[in-house]
Amino acid sequence: MTANPQYAHMAAPTPDELLEEYLPLVRYHADQLMRRTPDSIELDDLINAGVLGLLDGAQRFDHSREVQFKTFVSYRVRGAMIDYLRAFDWMPRGLRDHAKEMQAAFHELEQQYGRPADEIEIAKHLGITLDEYRQRLNQVRSMSVVHFDDLPITGNQDEDLSILETLSGDPMLMPEAQNSMLQFVGMLAEAISALPARENVLITLYYYEELTMKEIALILGLTESRVSQLHSQMVLRLRSLMNLD
Repeated sequence: MTANPQYAHMAAPTPDELLEEYLPLVRYHADQLMRRTPDSIELDDLINAGVLGLLDGAQRFDHSREVQFKTFVSYRVRGAMIDYLRAFDWMPRGLRDHAKEMQAAFHELEQQYGRPADEIEIAKHLGITLDEYRQRLNQVRSMSVVHFDDLPITGNQDEDLSILETLSGDPMLMPEAQNSMLQFVGMLAEAISALPARENVLITLYYYEELTMKEIALILGLTESRVSQLHSQMVLRLRSLMNLD
């Protein structure tokens, strides 16, 4: 395999060069995650974790792979930040249980109705009021912080490959990894296509167009708080559709 032309004839960048070029990327991912974390988490701490992920990613990057360096380190930066968050285990057990109950409700009602359930149906299934359901969505918004290792893609009968392993693993695994990535992308695309229309629009605006919650609220004619609730619902629904615990 030929070397990635972007780096084929370049010396490895120094840490200072990496920080100069990619610190805005680190800050971007930190800002994205801060929107869905408790007030006790400091932005600077997330940035520091991301910088460590950047430096580690630069050391692990294989220039011979047909993968853009920016794409690879973005996974490493975000993964390092989420590892930092998970070390605190800051989601109380009760909220984790609520998130699992909601995911189970999405699955059961989808099977029952043959379509995505709306929030009134979900609240009724859970035996709570609509206001209580929306409050739970506010409380479990941090479930939208999904580690890439939470998204397995089947590799072979002995082990699963994660997205990071697909990007950075042994070149001998490439044929299997590429096939696994295609399977995963297909599964994700199918899950996204099964989302209700408004949640499908939300995932496009937030993750592809990279608009803020405030900007999306203006487009959809909703409050920013309501958009945040819909985002939490969308993530939980996707996790249910993809059988993520």
